[in-house]
Amino acid sequence: MKKILSAILALTLLAAVVIPTFFSESAPIDSTAQTTASAVTTTNTMGKEEVVYGILNADGTVNNIYVVNIFDSGMFTDYGNYGEIKNLTDTSEITQNGDVVTAQSGAERFSYQGTLAAINLPWNISIKYILAGTQMTAAQLAGKSGALEIKLSVTQNAVINSNFFESYALQIAVTLDEALCENIGASGATAAEAAGSRQLSYIVLPNKTADISITADVHDFEMAPITINGVKMVFDFDIDASAFTNQFSELSDAAKSLDDGAGKLSDGVVKLADGMSNYTEGFKAYKDGLSSLVAGAADLKTGTASLSDGLTQLTGQNSVLVMGALAIQQATFDTINKQLTGMGIPTLTPENYAAVLSAIPTMAAVKAQLDNTVQFTQGIIQYTDGVYQLSSGAKELSGGTVGLYDGLVRINVSAQQLYDAAVALNSAVKELKNGLADYKTGTKALKDGTADMDSEAIAQIDEMLAELTGGDNAIKSFVSDKNTAVSAVQFVLKTAAIEIEKAAETAPIETVTLTFWDRILDLFGIKK
Repeated sequence: MKKILSAILALTLLAAVVIPTFFSESAPIDSTAQTTASAVTTTNTMGKEEVVYGILNADGTVNNIYVVNIFDSGMFTDYGNYGEIKNLTDTSEITQNGDVVTAQSGAERFSYQGTLAAINLPWNISIKYILAGTQMTAAQLAGKSGALEIKLSVTQNAVINSNFFESYALQIAVTLDEALCENIGASGATAAEAAGSRQLSYIVLPNKTADISITADVHDFEMAPITINGVKMVFDFDIDASAFTNQFSELSDAAKSLDDGAGKLSDGVVKLADGMSNYTEGFKAYKDGLSSLVAGAADLKTGTASLSDGLTQLTGQNSVLVMGALAIQQATFDTINKQLTGMGIPTLTPENYAAVLSAIPTMAAVKAQLDNTVQFTQGIIQYTDGVYQLSSGAKELSGGTVGLYDGLVRINVSAQQLYDAAVALNSAVKELKNGLADYKTGTKALKDGTADMDSEAIAQIDEMLAELTGGDNAIKSFVSDKNTAVSAVQFVLKTAAIEIEKAAETAPIETVTLTFWDRILDLFGIKK
């Protein structure tokens, strides 16, 4: 913002300052200069205006200082330590008694010129000319060729009232003939083209110094005078800071809302962190229990596998047992049938013996023996069938426990992965909680920092304007502190031109009769 305001004020100054008509060293003030001075100062019907014309040497040192004092009345008393005074309005008499100057004229607007006895300005101006690395005077530089650097510096002159250095801005204009200067370099200058010349303008704000460097490749070098105009920075407009302060208020409100939102978010994340910590602990217990279950399933799988293997081996003996029981049964029936031969009893078999012997009461003992044999054989057959079924069930059980174990192993692996993810998420949530705590601290600092931003912005704008304009220092006379009713003071400074010395021409002497006005013009060095 400060750079923007500086640029705006500099451009305003550049647009507002009118470069006065150049004046000669021998007689700097004429009617044209007086008119120009009147145009570039602020007219005030109360008091007087001062236009300070400084004749500078080419190196920036002061050669002479003239002051044009302008009044809105032809009757006045003025103060100034002048070595010489001149009436610039009419032929009325001006009286000088020490530092008191009085005049009475019928003119509505009156001006006179005074040549100051002291030749100090509020600024120390230094101009150096360096050609091909060698510093030289303006007289030595005239007509030379090569790589030229012009160094111009402006500093405060401590022997003059600081009010002028602190309150006045300078416009410096350097004009280079583009027919004599090429590859012109001027950092920080505002350049303008005019009739084959390049005018380089610089603005030095109040209470500031300057170091200016201009470079160019020159030949047969000559240069027009450097002009420096000093005016008090007064801007007749108000800066409405509401456009800035309204936005600052919006920013402050937004910062408060941001801080409130950050607080709610931080509270929510704290709850999330607590819940995530509990979830992680609970999931760890589940994972540990699942690991124990996997270990139990492994033991169960081993046990059912052993049971299945044992029953399989036992089933392998079923046929032997059945065949043995059948053999015993057959041998029993064969023995009894042999004993009953010739008794008229049919051959007994497991299928018919019960019916045959039940009809013969005396054969009850034989029947009981055969019942036991048949029952034994059937019992062996039922037993082997049961062993077979049990073996089949054990195989299915073993396969089921294998599936159970494999499933639990997979679940356990997944549970471990979920637990690891929960641990990582819990850690991330803790970091988020800590980060949000820092974020909340930052939003609070932002809220606190922007709470009074609108008033602080206005204060800073006022401070910057005061810095750029030199503050509210009252206009003071440059000539004498006794002049208290001064409405405007302007400085118009000009260096000597750098010119190639030309041979003097001998002209025939003419006798010319001069009028009174011709003498006035001749006094000021003005050609008709």
